[in-house]
Amino acid sequence: MFQVFLGFIPWIIYWSFSGPGLWTPAILGGLAAAIGLVTWRWVKRKRDVKAMEAVTLGYFTIHAIATLGLGLSFFKDYGFILNGLTLAGMAWGTLIARSPFTYQYARESWPREFWSSPIFLATNQIITAVWGVIFLVNAGLGALSLALPQYSILLNAVIANVLVGAGIAFSSLFPNWFPNFAIQQQINAREPYKWPAPKFNGRPAAENEHDVVVIGSGIGGLTAAALLAKRGLKVAVFEQHFLAGGFCTSWERGVRRGDERLTYIFDAGVHDVSGLGERGPIRNVMRQLDIEEEVDWRRMDHEYFFNGTHLRVPRDPKLFTAKLGEIFPSESDSVKSFFEEIESVYREMYTDIEKTGGVPTSPRTVEEMMAYPAAHPHAFKWMERPFGEMLDTYFKDARLKEFLSALTGYLTDDPNQLTVGAMAPIFGYYFDGGYYPGGGSQKFADALVSAIEANGGKVHLQTPVKRIVMESGRAVGIELGNGKIHRAKAIVSNADLKRTFLDLVGRGHLPGEFAHKIEETKPSTSAFMVFLGVDFMPDIESIGMVDEIGVMVPSKVDPALAPRGHAAVTLIKLISQNEAAGWDRKAKGYNQRKRAYADEMIAAAEKAIPDLSRHIVYRQEASPRTFERYAWTTAGSIYGPAWDSHHPPLKSPVPNLYLAGSSVFPGPGVEAVVISGALAADAICNEN
Repeated sequence: MFQVFLGFIPWIIYWSFSGPGLWTPAILGGLAAAIGLVTWRWVKRKRDVKAMEAVTLGYFTIHAIATLGLGLSFFKDYGFILNGLTLAGMAWGTLIARSPFTYQYARESWPREFWSSPIFLATNQIITAVWGVIFLVNAGLGALSLALPQYSILLNAVIANVLVGAGIAFSSLFPNWFPNFAIQQQINAREPYKWPAPKFNGRPAAENEHDVVVIGSGIGGLTAAALLAKRGLKVAVFEQHFLAGGFCTSWERGVRRGDERLTYIFDAGVHDVSGLGERGPIRNVMRQLDIEEEVDWRRMDHEYFFNGTHLRVPRDPKLFTAKLGEIFPSESDSVKSFFEEIESVYREMYTDIEKTGGVPTSPRTVEEMMAYPAAHPHAFKWMERPFGEMLDTYFKDARLKEFLSALTGYLTDDPNQLTVGAMAPIFGYYFDGGYYPGGGSQKFADALVSAIEANGGKVHLQTPVKRIVMESGRAVGIELGNGKIHRAKAIVSNADLKRTFLDLVGRGHLPGEFAHKIEETKPSTSAFMVFLGVDFMPDIESIGMVDEIGVMVPSKVDPALAPRGHAAVTLIKLISQNEAAGWDRKAKGYNQRKRAYADEMIAAAEKAIPDLSRHIVYRQEASPRTFERYAWTTAGSIYGPAWDSHHPPLKSPVPNLYLAGSSVFPGPGVEAVVISGALAADAICNEN
């Protein structure tokens, strides 16, 4: 607040002398102080001239010329009115320009990391608006003093002392209260439903009674179940599919070629997993569960073919930036700066995992939120900003931006929806690597299942859930498809968001506004996949991006997925929901259409793998309807709700019902859903 006081010094000098009618020292004193302030800002503070001081200098310059130079009495006669209107115009003008004049001063005493904070800006918008009102009131009182000259001394004293003093006091006290209040409201908004976590008093004995029931065996649900079982709770998982793991499932396909019996192993969707660095969430969760050694994680490599430009991505990020610099020489320095910045964002996201159960999450207290910007300056600066904005900040070349957006397909078909916070973990593939579980993605799911069962839990496959049982507005259990009831103190749904609330809970049990949000939730992208068994090993890295086609060759890191000298290859193309709606399994010619679409994808992949079509021994296609059928997702969505749709908190409005998976923070992706499962487990039973 001292900085704002400095800005008022010319006015304080002016009011002190003009009150008793000493106009010459008032004007010259105010002018000299204004010149001194502006000069000091310009010379010593690197031209950081404040709006208030510039306006003050202009006002006193005109005042001196008119009053002392030309002998006019206008400023003397209407001084308090003109003072108030000038300062009010300055205050409201800086508000309109989104640079409140008090914000300009506050930056002098607050760390730079806070400057871009919406709360910091809002605090100063409010303070500046209060000053704007004070200045207008001053102008009004000045006019009143002219109409009531007998009260002019009193009114002028109020203008010069009381209101300005009140403004300075408000500017001093408000910043100490409002940010804490606003931050607490933000924290409260993350958990709008305040029902208490369940209490567990002894392990339920009956076969159909549990501490926790998990609906769906996607990785988020399995993570929550495994952690809760490890903490001593009786846990049961119910899955409608014959395999556990959701999109982390693998399956075999055999084919005869002459006298040969050939077997290939394919994955439902996951081929490249982040979060396995030394501080990675998946690594930490597996350590907590004592299953770190059960999965043989193998490093994947990337290769890109975009618009005629080809690049094999080195594992060393410095070599990667050097190669990009060679391809885009005019942007080479910017590439280095960009990678330094986004790596800083990425690293800072994981700095507090020892305090947060091994997975990154948002600060949980006002004190942590206030300390966050200084401890995580790069993350705080960029996390909530669009990824496209960050690219535009560093680069001009559209092709380079395309290269750096290559992995956005791991999250969405619309990169414009992604924030830097969503993309930073994706860049972890470059900094810490992406990995594939030897034997197929099913191995990771199986490791989580083994942790559940080793701690007394059960995973029931081919056991669909018909509904969530509600009593007195609370979730108390589930009813299976066969009519059996299983009761639990807590339920975790890893199922599709709409199916959870509209099918399993039922709209009648939901608050109206929440039900409307769920009904309006748009599903994310779907996909079309082609699974190929080929009789050669393609000369391409294990993860290839060929324009809009992903080419996955996990056989490059695990030859056991195919016969000797062969490879299991998967092609994937994201399908927007508009296009996905046109796929109908019951439509005439559906199978022929699938095959023709796959042929187009194979032809596109031949830009990277010449003659691919001539080496196919086995093939199978999966359309959006396939994902809808096997993953039980709305419209075949593969990433949960669209990024611009409603994402509820993990504690639902239905007491005792928690959520895990891609529908909740932090979103889609194996690493992300592991985090969601860990957070759900902590919300139910936190050992820390």
